[in-house]
Amino acid sequence: MRYRSKATARGSPAWMTTFADLMAVLVVFFVMLYSMSVIDNERYQQLAESLRQVLGPAVVQEDTPQAAPTVVDLEGPAPTPEQEVRDDLPPSDPEYDETAEILEALQDALAEELAAGEVELGEGEDGVLLRFPERAAFALGSKEISDPFVPVLERVAGVLAETPGMIRVAGHTDDIPIRSDRFRSNFELSTARAISVVHVFKDAGITPERLIAQGHGETRPLEPNETSEQRARNRRVDVHLIEADD
Repeated sequence: MRYRSKATARGSPAWMTTFADLMAVLVVFFVMLYSMSVIDNERYQQLAESLRQVLGPAVVQEDTPQAAPTVVDLEGPAPTPEQEVRDDLPPSDPEYDETAEILEALQDALAEELAAGEVELGEGEDGVLLRFPERAAFALGSKEISDPFVPVLERVAGVLAETPGMIRVAGHTDDIPIRSDRFRSNFELSTARAISVVHVFKDAGITPERLIAQGHGETRPLEPNETSEQRARNRRVDVHLIEADD
């Protein structure tokens, strides 16, 4: 009795051909990615042409690779001669140049406020010092300048705009931690108040490049923070007119 032989092998399944093509394309693709890490424009064009032939023109873009990023220059471009001349940007011919003249002009502009104790005026370590307490300009825990005090700051700006030197505005608080959704700490509140004053000065005509805003929180008290009166004195904003270098 004769038995039929088993069916002869029919070869590889049809899906293997598609799978092999896919693997070849993936190999080419990853080789291209590796090569692009150290590629130049000429080699890129050669690889792009090869891939267009394999994958079709729609897959490969015509854009050339971007240049490698360079180190960021944190200092910025070198100033031009015109910009160097404008350093600190004081008025070209300030009306008030000497400390005595500046103090006299501020005394005239703030006669009422000085008499009422809403403003203090004198000389600091680096020039003229103008100080006003929180109660004169801000609500407790707020950075917004009270409407009646804005004209006072505008009169101050009118004098300072005619002086040389930088203007540093520094906010200060007492040592009681602030509890507010708007400010995480006394540093933020004191800085925000200084910035509010800077904006009034800028809007009143002082060159922005002359203005500096700082917030010291409770770190530089005038009094020991032991009584409510001492804490009230520590909650303040100081405006320093820094004497220009000769």
